[in-house]
Amino acid sequence: MNNLENIEIVVDLLKSHKIRYAVLSPGGTNIALVDALQSDEYFKCYSVVDERSAMYFAIGIYLSTGEPVATSCTSAQATRNYIPGLTEAYYKHVPILAITTSKLQRFVYQNYMQAPDQTSLPKDCVKRSFTLPQVKDTSDYLASTRMANEAILELTRNSKGPVQLNIQIQDFPICDVVRSHTRDIQRYSEPAGLESILEKKVLIVAGEARSYDNETEKLIEAFASHHNCAIYTNHLSNLHTNHCIEGNLFLSGYHTDKKWNQIKPDIIISIGGQTGDYPLYNWLSKTQLETEHWEISTDGKIVDTYDKLTRVYQMSAKEFFQQADTIQKEVNNYFDTWKELESKYVWDIELPLSNAYLAQQLHDHIPAGSTVNLAILNSIRNWNLFPFSPDIKCFANVAAFGIDGCTSMMLGESFSDDNLHYLVTGDLAFFYDLNSLGIRGVRNNVRILLVNNNGGVEFKLGGNAKANKTIDRFIAAANHFKNAKGWAETCGFKYMSAKTKEEFTKQKEAFLSESSKPIVFEVFTSDIDDAVAYHKLIKANSDKDLTPKTLVRKSINKIKNVINR
Repeated sequence: MNNLENIEIVVDLLKSHKIRYAVLSPGGTNIALVDALQSDEYFKCYSVVDERSAMYFAIGIYLSTGEPVATSCTSAQATRNYIPGLTEAYYKHVPILAITTSKLQRFVYQNYMQAPDQTSLPKDCVKRSFTLPQVKDTSDYLASTRMANEAILELTRNSKGPVQLNIQIQDFPICDVVRSHTRDIQRYSEPAGLESILEKKVLIVAGEARSYDNETEKLIEAFASHHNCAIYTNHLSNLHTNHCIEGNLFLSGYHTDKKWNQIKPDIIISIGGQTGDYPLYNWLSKTQLETEHWEISTDGKIVDTYDKLTRVYQMSAKEFFQQADTIQKEVNNYFDTWKELESKYVWDIELPLSNAYLAQQLHDHIPAGSTVNLAILNSIRNWNLFPFSPDIKCFANVAAFGIDGCTSMMLGESFSDDNLHYLVTGDLAFFYDLNSLGIRGVRNNVRILLVNNNGGVEFKLGGNAKANKTIDRFIAAANHFKNAKGWAETCGFKYMSAKTKEEFTKQKEAFLSESSKPIVFEVFTSDIDDAVAYHKLIKANSDKDLTPKTLVRKSINKIKNVINR
């Protein structure tokens, strides 16, 4: 069950209610809907990458034709970008059916990737918001049919105006319910019951954080040392101690059950915010993984990211580990097992020109003290596979997990010091935030690595050229962006470009060095090479000779079946 029945209902009703114009913005969660619309000759589809523009574009269609218009966007920040245009449509009485797509309700407010509350719109944006139920039986089907009809009719009831119709999409395989016992979750306002960590394998998961003060960092390391814990970090954790491991490359691979069992934790202790780490989530959320999860947070909210939550300690990480460190020391080999796996990583393999290749060539050459921002999602995926020096800070927009604002955030960081500030971004993410290059006073410590693979490669990781042509039309929104040269130079940036490894190598040092101007370095890659390079790197670090049968994000494999049906 992936809720594709709701998409069929909506598409059928758009046709029966004679709504033929559709303004489509690219994304992952709305792939099935976009494909259904682009594949039906009834609909006249327009591709508008930025949802802010898309809503105003839809208003323009209505003003010209007098006909209602449907729009489609993905989850995360996309619905928020509709708000300015929806506000205009509300006060202008324009009948726009804003079809939004979201993760399932159980993921909202749970630190799940790309799952903010999609229906929390201001009251003067839409006349009403509807969320269709998951279709699990006939009763759900009938309810969805009634609600979808009601949403469309609301466009013109009493007075015209915009309406939100939200569809929840299942983006991972459904498993049979396993009922051994009902899991009990307790909240503690002081460290209690910590003796239960004795003789247990403990994995501390450090989510995104600006930084940790020295005292907290020492307490975390002391605890990990006493109990031989592994501290799972990625670049966004900004935590560096002797017991930190970078496990993303291992978790992205294909391994024997024996390997997985070696690193299975008995207890997960999470600190910080979102990890933005799909391989980690895919592992820890497995139904068959029997473990318990302790969440450390000052707000005490129930955040059951991996469906394993048993305890919430409402306190700071410093308070928790200060008390936890008094528990009796123990000896096990959990951390050593992780370090052994980490020591076998292979990075020095031949890769085609791609985001992974750029990470391979640059990750250990970024100047000390630099800050690196990773744009969603391809850059996070590839660059988390390579280590950074501990003195490099790293950030990304993974809290609400939106594609927009990646450049602006990095530019804001760059004003605070003279160190180099890097952004690794794709052509769509760069396109979303194009105006930010014109911010007054951009400093010469800014470095933008623009990986132009012609559209959202996130949706083309299968490496199938024939399928990519279909995906390119509206799902990946290809052919929107030729190059950044004109706008970059207009805004006072030095512009460099490369279409081959040789051209990249010749200019690499200039990109890493001081400059009298901020720099945009645009590297042109192919979507096929991006997919091939990523999978080649993963396969080189797998202990089973498997051809990848699933894409990194499970939703993509599922939706590609729809595309290729």
